[in-house]
Amino acid sequence: MRQYLDVKSRYPDAILFFRLGDFYEMFYEDAVYVAKALSLTLTSRDKGKEDPVPMCGVPHHAVRSYLRKLTELGHRVALCEQLEDPKVARGIVKRDVIRVVTPGVNLDEESLDPRVPNFVAAVAGEPRRGYGLAFLDVTTGDFHATEASTADALIDELARAEPRELVLGRGPDDGALAALLKRAYPRVPQAHAPDGAADPAETLRATLRAGFDATLPERAPLAAAAAARVLDYARATQPGAPLPIARLEVYRRGDYLVLDEQARAHLELTESLQERRRPGSLIDVIDETRSAMGGRLLRRWLLFPLVDVAAIRRRQDAVERLVGAHAARDRARQHLSEIADLERLVGRARLGVASPRDLAVLGRSLARLPELVAALEDARAGELPGGSDDGDLLRLGDDLAADLAARLTATLRPDAPALTKEGGYVNAGVSDELDELVAIASGGRERLTAIEARERARTGIPSLKVKLNNVFGYYIEITRANLAKAAALPADYTRKQTVANAERFVTPELAEFEQKILTADERRVAIELEIFTQVRDEIAAEAERLLALAARVAAADVLASLAEVAHRGAYCRPVVDDSGVIELQDSRHPVVERLAAAGSFVPNDVRLDPTAEQILIVTGPNMAGKSTLIRQVALTTILAQMGAFVPARAARLGLVDRVFTRVGAGDNLARGESTFLVEMRETAHILRYATTRSLIILDEIGRGTSTYDGVSIAWAVAEHVHDRVGAKTLFATHYHELTALAGTHARVRNVSVAAREWKGEVVFLRKLAAGGASRSFGVEVAKLAGLPAVVVDRARAILRTLESEGGAGARGAEVPHPVAPARAEPAPQLGLAFGAPRATPDPAAAAVAEVLAELRAVDPAELSPRAALDLVARLTKKLTPPS
Repeated sequence: MRQYLDVKSRYPDAILFFRLGDFYEMFYEDAVYVAKALSLTLTSRDKGKEDPVPMCGVPHHAVRSYLRKLTELGHRVALCEQLEDPKVARGIVKRDVIRVVTPGVNLDEESLDPRVPNFVAAVAGEPRRGYGLAFLDVTTGDFHATEASTADALIDELARAEPRELVLGRGPDDGALAALLKRAYPRVPQAHAPDGAADPAETLRATLRAGFDATLPERAPLAAAAAARVLDYARATQPGAPLPIARLEVYRRGDYLVLDEQARAHLELTESLQERRRPGSLIDVIDETRSAMGGRLLRRWLLFPLVDVAAIRRRQDAVERLVGAHAARDRARQHLSEIADLERLVGRARLGVASPRDLAVLGRSLARLPELVAALEDARAGELPGGSDDGDLLRLGDDLAADLAARLTATLRPDAPALTKEGGYVNAGVSDELDELVAIASGGRERLTAIEARERARTGIPSLKVKLNNVFGYYIEITRANLAKAAALPADYTRKQTVANAERFVTPELAEFEQKILTADERRVAIELEIFTQVRDEIAAEAERLLALAARVAAADVLASLAEVAHRGAYCRPVVDDSGVIELQDSRHPVVERLAAAGSFVPNDVRLDPTAEQILIVTGPNMAGKSTLIRQVALTTILAQMGAFVPARAARLGLVDRVFTRVGAGDNLARGESTFLVEMRETAHILRYATTRSLIILDEIGRGTSTYDGVSIAWAVAEHVHDRVGAKTLFATHYHELTALAGTHARVRNVSVAAREWKGEVVFLRKLAAGGASRSFGVEVAKLAGLPAVVVDRARAILRTLESEGGAGARGAEVPHPVAPARAEPAPQLGLAFGAPRATPDPAAAAVAEVLAELRAVDPAELSPRAALDLVARLTKKLTPPS
């Protein structure tokens, strides 16, 4: 126990798995907690003593599943192994920690999602100076750092990184930062950097070697500090193993389109909003990658869209080449499906945990690259319109690591096992000594046949057999009947065992042969391990070269995936420029279209122009498709800036710097925030950080409070965006009062998603038209949802009362429980010009009432298309205030 306590003192924040024979044992508080958490039997050591030590354990061969469960609970686990063979050790077997498994540093491929990076992130800094953020995937060496001037910006970048674990310092300012991040990300476990961490520049230089930028500590000191902190932490989890890091990418937030936590969640980029799962998200629709590393890179491109027009067009050029080259694209995707996760395989080799199977798979994957290159070259044949060039995005380069592919395939068997203890993974011909030992260890069939023939001749017993028994080893078996007929047996025959129908004997020759086989088997396993270790070290030494190659293969996979999606979905190549204009023809929502019945999705035209049509007030009935429409514009923008084609017949998209969203309403009980407070907090965030280059998506601002308060806030927000922010905005609302903004603000336009009532039922046309909607069809939708008929009828009666007393503008107003069909006093009407209620009706309300009356008198079935257009034009004119 002294040895255990010594090791535990060095890893006080980790659960210690202490190897004893075939089990990992836990003691004291670790045992009590783990037994309860993993439903293990809690026993004790030294039961006869006054204070027995609590103990529990897990079999070493099943440890992976227990590690996965503990890391999912947010714990760190230190694996303490036996460092010498107990058979030859003198005294207590030497033990020490070989690896610490944490939520963010986990090398077990079965515990990891192959298409999602496993980042551990570190944060440094404080409010006065700003913050540094670095995130590292130890399994691939993917390493990034940036700086954020505010806590909000820091939280936004953490949302994009999606770390599994956060590393903080132990300074006086780190406590407040830890509390801030705990509120923002309550499910992400926090850890602390090792005490006595080295100088950031020294840490980075030692790890990155040739890839270290000497100016980084001065140019971006906070990013460098965070990067050094995460490196110190990761290195402490892998004693003696170099981290598989080729380079550090330091980026500025302005280098990419900024997507904050709300935008990523509301737009369902990587998981659905309701179920928090990948199905139903944008990435689930556009991810047709054939390799895990391609899937991870696609995720990064989606969360980090570009803001450089030239870089976007290079990606588009590559996608366009692959869209047009069907056969070449199909061949390339077939070859990509046979290429394993090069990044994680190389990472495992460098960390010293790669298995023979890992390296055999790596060798086969590298050997397929020439075929992939040929397919990509076929796709690059010919010129693109306008002389565009994709650069080197579809080229894997001149170095395909053919030497390493040949070394691996020549050394390791294709069916190499995952474990080394039994051997059997090195090809014949690699080592003459090994081949000889394999022949002996496999039983030396020829030698045994010769011995058997000679003994038959010596004894005169033709049925004599040489056999093998796991208990006794090799022996000669003679049946009782033959033994009785035989003359005296040779003097060197020693009786070993008597069985029912036979006698078994051994001879000095068989004993010598058996000993040679046993020795040969041990020596064979040792030589194979030596050869494998040498090959693994060679791969580790070439890690930077292989990781660079893997990055190019992953990029080709992503581009082929985007081309496949564009081809299947009839997506178009958007024109991306610096104009600031968003103009979409027959735009579609990529996810809703995929989930809808074939051909049922209704496309729409949308135009946003910061100089003329900056804000679109989108009205229309419930379920008409307003939310789908505004989201699809944001998704189309993100797709375009990541270099993808977009779901539209034609598209022009001026670059945006950020996409903001305020969608839906819900309490945040964990933070003690109501629906309305969450809504207002997110709206305040938008108004604080949006610029003229931003795109804002607002859905139902103000609905979390009373109607008049809500309308007033929505009105004020729209005015502020128009007058001060200048961002392109899609504002979906049920507050029809907001349509009056178009009459007082030059860059506001009204559009509505059409619906019609037919024989008492609402029909959703889902087509966008100019002008505001006349009604919301809320009662009709309630009927569709299954509300009892008596409730629906009562709602219609109340609605008629409100409309007749207060005009159309009173719809949705907060009213007391009505008990009579009429009231003595007229319902209050909102004064649109000032955004405040007043008691007397105004001309706008009268115009709306007149239009409603005329619409009720129209039979849609009797209207020709021309008559319908004339009607819409006439009614729109009535609703448009004089300029």
